[in-house]
Amino acid sequence: MPTNTLKEICGCIHLHTTFSDGGCDYDTVINAAEAAGLDYVCVTDHNNFGGRHAGFEGLRDNGVFVVVGYEHNDEKNRNHYLVFGVEEIAYGLTDPKTYVEEIGKMGGIGFLAHPAEKRNYIRSLPPYPWTRWDVEGFDGIEIWNQISDWMERLRGWHSLTRLFSPNRKLGPPPPDLMARWDDLNRRRFVSAIGGVDAHSRKFKWGPFGCVIFPIDVELRGIRMHLFVDEREWFTASKADGAIISALKNGRGFMSNFSRGDAKGSKFLLTDSKGGSVCPGRCDPDGPVNTIEPSFPMKITAELPRKAKIVLIRNGQILQSTTAKKAEWTISETGVYRIEAYRGSGAWIYTNPFPVGKYPF
Repeated sequence: MPTNTLKEICGCIHLHTTFSDGGCDYDTVINAAEAAGLDYVCVTDHNNFGGRHAGFEGLRDNGVFVVVGYEHNDEKNRNHYLVFGVEEIAYGLTDPKTYVEEIGKMGGIGFLAHPAEKRNYIRSLPPYPWTRWDVEGFDGIEIWNQISDWMERLRGWHSLTRLFSPNRKLGPPPPDLMARWDDLNRRRFVSAIGGVDAHSRKFKWGPFGCVIFPIDVELRGIRMHLFVDEREWFTASKADGAIISALKNGRGFMSNFSRGDAKGSKFLLTDSKGGSVCPGRCDPDGPVNTIEPSFPMKITAELPRKAKIVLIRNGQILQSTTAKKAEWTISETGVYRIEAYRGSGAWIYTNPFPVGKYPF
């Protein structure tokens, strides 16, 4: 998509409410999103559209846009799939291959949810990994999941302090999952998202009570920044489609807000004639980026804060620098993406810039 009509919007994905196993109702989530400065939220309750039927979908009075999707799973409560853009739930489908295909036929898109979960330390909280890697046709992968990261890092009683700050000491996406994502992107475009997986909980002991995973804290962790056509964003009837299209085609990046607000970050691929595109599959109907290889080409990263910026091609680190802005000249086809780190923590992961034709 040409960059002269793009608007950056920032939101949180993979939220649960009291319509399934979340601890907050829609009003609480929407108000927390406004307080957190978010433009949109994507709610994915388990196998229901309660929020849609209750009238919460769309642009709210406080300016937050609500997308209502849902989370599908197989008969063993594994192979969870975040679904958007469908009018009905694919009830009765328990084989991952079948529901991925059927949701695509229904015009929807889907992302493998927390696919690399292990949770080796608490038997009462089993993992929910994606095990069916033989399945094709999914649109993307949730490579960064806030609650999964919290679960993976439980090591002892001192970890309980993170019940009230689940985004504290948030780690990077699992390395094995990143390697798999990079490998998939050498064969076809696979979008990536970062999800909160919000499950705020209220507990009471007689007159005492507390909230763990408080929603106002959860929304200040992993965020998804999307580049949408600003002409669609200001039209409420089109904004839902603009968000879903950006998610499907990977037009954006994810950030860890606890390492700094990444709003305003710019990532561009520019050809030798001066044409530029943002990350993602900019040609929705094909596997090739709208900019054909026209070398030399440049990849630019411009951040609101100084960070270690890393350029990656086909899963391998090419170059890195510590600065607010980096510019690299490239002369080879491949799948490029950018990571950024602040201090010792992961901050930003972009979706890919595919340069050339698949497979790479």
